[in-house]
Amino acid sequence: MASHQAQTIYKQNMQKAEEYKKHTQHNKPPSATETYRNYERTPEPSVKGSPHTSISQTDAYKQNALQTASRGDLTLLLYNGCLKFIDKADKALSDKNMEHKNKFIMRAQDIIRELMITLKTDTDTGKNMYQLYDFIHRRLIDANINNDKKALQEARDLTLDFRDTWKEIIKLDRQQRFGQKDQV
Repeated sequence: MASHQAQTIYKQNMQKAEEYKKHTQHNKPPSATETYRNYERTPEPSVKGSPHTSISQTDAYKQNALQTASRGDLTLLLYNGCLKFIDKADKALSDKNMEHKNKFIMRAQDIIRELMITLKTDTDTGKNMYQLYDFIHRRLIDANINNDKKALQEARDLTLDFRDTWKEIIKLDRQQRFGQKDQV
């Protein structure tokens, strides 16, 4: 019985995701690069000890890095961005700043939704990942509505696991393709 209910919920979520994909295809959804760029709007100060490095040079470097990044690297950036917003939301929750908590959790939710939308679900692995993304998304909603630090931590832990696994996959792929042993 519970299995049937879970399958029904999963099918409903898949249907919603497909409807959203169709809707966003007509409205030209942002690429992963554009999505990440929207989350990385915090300017960085110039490098200490280097008075010639300006914020605009740093922004140009970031923009170039995003435009030349592989899909795998962009996914890694999305995971890192999500973790950053979850951490900021946790701090805002501790500081009882509900406005900032809400803003940061919403940004983390946006990233998880982007990961859900771009996920290929034609394999069991893809379907399982989708369910985990959906769980993370629901925990973020719970954390936001109920000011639940435990739910926020659960979402963070799963996102961290995804990020670390993805990082290892990129590393192994590079080693296999290029024989490189560099860090990601």
